[in-house]
Amino acid sequence: MIPFVTLFHWDLPNCLQLEYGGMLSDQIVKDFVEFAELCFQEFGDRVKFWTTFNEPWSYIVHGYTPGDEFRKDDPTDNNSTINQRSCQSGQMYFPHNRVYRTIRRCEITKTIRDTWFHVNDPAKDAYTAARNMLLCHSAAVQSYRQKFQMYQDGQIGIVLNSSCHYPYD
Repeated sequence: MIPFVTLFHWDLPNCLQLEYGGMLSDQIVKDFVEFAELCFQEFGDRVKFWTTFNEPWSYIVHGYTPGDEFRKDDPTDNNSTINQRSCQSGQMYFPHNRVYRTIRRCEITKTIRDTWFHVNDPAKDAYTAARNMLLCHSAAVQSYRQKFQMYQDGQIGIVLNSSCHYPYD
């Protein structure tokens, strides 16, 4: 049996979501690369095939666009992150829109960032999260190729999903 390891399969730690908005913040890039490098160090002698993300399109569309089952606002409960009714029905409710401001040094561009981002802003959340996922993928692949591949002789990539359409006639 040959192991193929997926580093991210829709399982972002909640502490990162609460701390800075998860995929909505470019801080995720630094944290993802640190996580990936830890995995490469610990398991690289046994794992030769790495995947950074599994089906990022599905994660972004189902998690960051309106009208799906991953994120919904509960108009009756503004205080709790998840209410009892939502757990019973299998749907999760998140708090209404909030604005977060972060001032930090961006490790990618080496600049000071004064960033405002809106959580649950359907006009830009999907694009912001997709951009940050691609930056995470790029940085992790670059790190693997520069620091680990020559010693571990492995491969790294991404798993993309697609669909096909057939003509009516």
